[in-house]
Parts: sequence; structure tokens; C-alpha cells
Amino acid sequence: MNARQIGTFRGIPVRLHWGAVAVAAVLGLLVADGVLPQLVPGQADAAYLIAGVIAGAALLVSIFIHEASHAVVARRHGVDVSSITLWFLGGVAHLEDEAPNPRAEAQIAGAGPASSLAIAVVVAAWGLAVSSVGLSLLAVTLYWVSGLNVILAVFNLLPGAPLDGGRLLHAWLWKRHGDRSRATVGAARAGRGVGLLVAAFGLFEVLTGNLGGLWTAMIGWFLYGAAGQEARSGRLSAVLSGRKIADVMAPIPPMIANWTSLRDLLGSQSDHERIVGVDFGGTVTLVSSRAEIARAAARAVAGKQTPERLRDLPLPEPVEVDIAEPASAILRHPGRPIVVTQDSQPVGIVTSSDVERIVAVHHLATDEVAA
Repeated sequence: MNARQIGTFRGIPVRLHWGAVAVAAVLGLLVADGVLPQLVPGQADAAYLIAGVIAGAALLVSIFIHEASHAVVARRHGVDVSSITLWFLGGVAHLEDEAPNPRAEAQIAGAGPASSLAIAVVVAAWGLAVSSVGLSLLAVTLYWVSGLNVILAVFNLLPGAPLDGGRLLHAWLWKRHGDRSRATVGAARAGRGVGLLVAAFGLFEVLTGNLGGLWTAMIGWFLYGAAGQEARSGRLSAVLSGRKIADVMAPIPPMIANWTSLRDLLGSQSDHERIVGVDFGGTVTLVSSRAEIARAAARAVAGKQTPERLRDLPLPEPVEVDIAEPASAILRHPGRPIVVTQDSQPVGIVTSSDVERIVAVHHLATDEVAA
């Protein structure tokens, strides 16, 4: 998610994706050009435009408060928050770990919708106060912002991962069955169902002439895909349960300088398929395979770029995890390679192929027991 940091909230980086700004701008224009002239006719064009800007900005502020509420409650329960990001499909508070218990998860999940409903009440009251002194255009704009927050709260309470309602469902299933992984799979299944229903509703809107349904369908498809990822994480969590990251990692291969020429690297013969690149200070900056490096180089060339050295490739940045950590630490860094360290020194790596290997071994062992 390519977003730019615009500030911090209680030490948490706050990032803004250009897509969020675009959505807010389009929404503001729709309000200024279509909604307000019908509800409050006879106002100056500039007044409608200013009201539209207020509405668009209020959308971003509302989403930020929603996510910041998650972050505040998460920290209260000892869960670190790495960042808050606003993007074109809403916002996300990136939690560094899972909630310690079902009660904590329910409180963290419920904080967002609760804050949105609180904003709706406060803004509606503000609209009533403004209306009483005759500022009808501002009052209607505030009512619209209030209704937007109600929609934000209700939509997020739909019972399917990764929505807040899915987190609440997860907390309930976790408490009921006493099994976090089983709860994750159950909430994810519900999330896929919710995603399909939202997507179907969006397509129905398109077929009946409302092109805005394309946006709804896109959100539904995103929810379906995200729920599928949640289900995979739940199954992986069950496989990793009780294991240390040392049980999953592969020994670290010989490290090479990240300024190595791509031509030399890909043209050389080596027994090592995996590549670990380090910078001048010896810090690991890249963990990949020759095949993935070749694919990344080809993509860069197709995009009119000319990468010359290993460090020029747009590959996921690795993260460090101490060897004493449980294997479930992998779940905190989806899609990113892991450098396993001991006394701050790299001793192993974990890539997607290592995870696939441990899953395959688990399934084989399970099949043997069943046989």
C-alpha cells in the first residue's frame, strides 16, 4: 500500500494514500453539484463548492477517527500499532500482534463503529444548532456528514472478516470454542459470504442503471479476497501453533553485496537458489530467490526501468524476528521475507517456500495419522 506519511498520532505514523484523497474529492464534488443544490436550492455556486470541500474533508477525518479509536484501545490492551493508513477503500490501523483474549479483541473491534456513531450524534447536534440560526446549507452538510458516519458504522458491523463486525464475530467464536484459529476460519467464511453479497448488490445496482454500483461491487470483491486471506492465515496459525520460528526457518545462505550487478548475478552459476543481499553496513536488505529476482528485473524492464544492481529491484523489504519468537510471528508480516536473528546476527531466513514446506509436512503427518 503506497502511502505517504502526513503526521503522527500518539507516536503512530499516519499515512495517506492518494486514492483516499481522490475519493474524498469526487465525493465532495458529487455533494456540491448534485446533493446540496436539490436539498438547499438557490445558494451561490461558491457556497456549494465550499460545502462539498467540507464534506470531502469530513470523510477523511471520520475515517481517521474511526481507525485511531482502534489504535487507542489496542494500545490499552498492550497491542502495538505500527501505523494508521487512509486509502481508497477506507482505512486500516496496522496492529503488530493479535489481541491477547476475546474480550480485548471485541473492545478493539467495537471501538471504531462506536466512534463513528459518536461522531454522527455530535455532528447531527451541531447541525441542529446551526439550523436554528438560519444557516441551512451548513446544517444540511452537517446532517449529511452525520449520516455518512452512521453508514460507516453500520457497514463495518457486517459480520464478516476483515470488517469490524467480523472481528466481533471472531471474538465471540474464540470465546465460545476456545480456539483462535478455528474462530479465524469461521469469521473468514462469513466474510467471504458478506463480500459476495455486497458484490452482488453492487452488480444489481449497475444493471438497474446506477453506475455507482461499480464501487460497491469493488468493495465486495475486496472483502471476498481479504476474507480468503484471513482463512488462509487461520489455517496457517493452526499449523504453526506450538512451534518456534527456528523450526520453520532455513539456514541463511552466503550473503552477497546488494550492489552486485544483476547481469553478473543472473548470469553466474551457483548452487544457492536463495539470495540474501546486504548493504555496506552488513544489514540484510533483501531476501529472495534467483527466479523471483529474474521476474522482478523483467517487470522493471517492461515498465521502462533499467535496474542495474540488486538493490535497484522493487522487492519486499525483509523484517527481522528473533529466534526465540514463536513461529506465529510470521503471521504479523504477510508477504514479507523474514530474517531470523540471534544476538542481533542473522542465522536463518523464512520465505513463502519455507512456510509451504512446513504446511506440507504437517498435512503429510496428519494424513499418516488418519490412515
